[in-house]
Amino acid sequence: MSSLLRKLHQANRTMATGLLTALLALWSPIGAFSQYGVVARSQQQPSPTTTQQEPAPAQNSITKPIAQSPDVPDTRVGVTPGQVQSLTMQDAITLALQNNLDIEQFRQGVKISDRSLYSLKGIYDILSTSDVNYRSTTQPIVSIFGGGGATSSLNQKAVTYNFTTSQFMQQTGGYWEVDFNNSRTVTSSTASLLTTQYSPTLTLQFTQPLMRNFGIDQNRHLIQIAQKTLDLSDSQFRQRVIEIINSVQRGYWDLVFAIRNEKIARESVQLAKQQLDNNRKMVDAGTLAPIELRSTEAQLETAKGNVIVALQGITTAENALKILLLKDSGDKMWYAAIAPTDEPQFNQPTFDLEEATRVALKNRPELDQMRLQTEQKNIDIKYYTNQTKPQIDFVGNYGDIGLAGTPSTIVSGSSGFDSTTQGILNNLNLALNKLNLATFNPTPPTSQSLGANVLSQFNGGYFQSLNNLFTQEFKSYQFGVHFSFPWRNRTAEGNLGRTLAEARQLDARQRQLVESVGVDVRNALQAVVASRQRFEAAQAAELASLAQLNGEQERYRAGLSTNFVVLQRQTDLSVARGNTVRALTDYNKALADMQRFTGMTLVSNNVQISSKDTTK
Repeated sequence: MSSLLRKLHQANRTMATGLLTALLALWSPIGAFSQYGVVARSQQQPSPTTTQQEPAPAQNSITKPIAQSPDVPDTRVGVTPGQVQSLTMQDAITLALQNNLDIEQFRQGVKISDRSLYSLKGIYDILSTSDVNYRSTTQPIVSIFGGGGATSSLNQKAVTYNFTTSQFMQQTGGYWEVDFNNSRTVTSSTASLLTTQYSPTLTLQFTQPLMRNFGIDQNRHLIQIAQKTLDLSDSQFRQRVIEIINSVQRGYWDLVFAIRNEKIARESVQLAKQQLDNNRKMVDAGTLAPIELRSTEAQLETAKGNVIVALQGITTAENALKILLLKDSGDKMWYAAIAPTDEPQFNQPTFDLEEATRVALKNRPELDQMRLQTEQKNIDIKYYTNQTKPQIDFVGNYGDIGLAGTPSTIVSGSSGFDSTTQGILNNLNLALNKLNLATFNPTPPTSQSLGANVLSQFNGGYFQSLNNLFTQEFKSYQFGVHFSFPWRNRTAEGNLGRTLAEARQLDARQRQLVESVGVDVRNALQAVVASRQRFEAAQAAELASLAQLNGEQERYRAGLSTNFVVLQRQTDLSVARGNTVRALTDYNKALADMQRFTGMTLVSNNVQISSKDTTK
């Protein structure tokens, strides 16, 4: 029974095979060949009953040749044809350091910090001020001692010219001030011995903190913080330069890859064209079905599309590099095609993880910035600790006075007694006579000027008053201690507590950064090793793909392979070549990253930088 079923199954399979063969015969290559004139000899003989040649059947959409797109030109948007700018890696780095706008911004940031520090130091500049005034006054006088005279009024004209010089002392936190005041007064007072009077005074004041604000005060605190901020800005500038150089290196190798990738894409176009020409010859010879031309034409158009994409990649990579190198949108280099002249290298430098980590911990600017921030915080701690102390200040004062002028010529009194006084004396003497007492006969006064009794040292002009001033005959001095103590110094204690907490937080961030630097070095070193291995593997794959394509073409010419497989091998070769270029440029970018993560970018590229701005 089983043998019978088996025979029926074989019979059915035989019938199915026969039916399939009959269907395929309807679409056999012979039928396709006939549309291009490649037919069997019996089909080429005219029918004996036919006197006119029958028209060729119309081609269908499968076998009809497609209109090929034009070849892809090498022109690009924004690039003038024929204008090429050769560029080495060192030239690119130099241009970036000169023109990069990010570097310019950070350089100006350093200058801002420097000028801020400079302005803060201005608090310790010696300050001199001067005042010159003129004043004229007329006031009524009703007192017999006011010097109003017969007019019962007093006129005064005064000129003052004062000079003050002072300075805060940066070393000790003290303060000194010297005041030199001068006045020239002209008066009509009948009670003044000097009608024109010069009065210079010299005063010296000094204050020195003994506890709070002695070692550090607000001004010195701000200056020390600003100094560290300047160092911090300089370190940030150095870090940004390293990042820009790394970006230039990566952009340079990306452009190298894009250019080589476009070259590989055009080589693929040539391979597809060559394959299409060979296939057409085989179709004409009747050894290849015309349908195979469509797949080759499709491969050619795909290759042209890859060239277009590769050209776009060149433009993108080139613009990314140009924006790092140029600062003016009108620079001529924007319209030139960059031709990198440095070839990507494949050497095998040896890296030791421990040594690379040690170098990174020594040279990474991020760690230097963290150290400077820690020093800033220590300055805060020192200042707020000082502010918790009581304030005890030594204060001293010394003064000296000079005086000179023109003695008054106003006559004081007259000869003899006036009528009132004489009448009083007469009445007194009459009373004394009645009492048989001796009479009172005082000597009558004689008239003299008010300034007649002025000492010679006060008789003179302005220089005489200065002489009296510097003889220090009329001086005064005072010294003492000023004490201030808040019962609850919560402001200073709160600031100190906050600063201590911030310092502990900063310490944790520093330890975290050290660990992160170690991870960066490990990853960078692994990237170098991996990209080197990728390049070695890609090289081997490219050689294998080339050999595979050559072998497949030989098999194809011998009729042992198909057009599809040959096209696939061409694609594989293009991909392998692209992988080789990508792996090689990635290896060079990995070396650049290794320089960055170990902080050796500047040394490795012979770059010396200065954050100072040379422009005025």
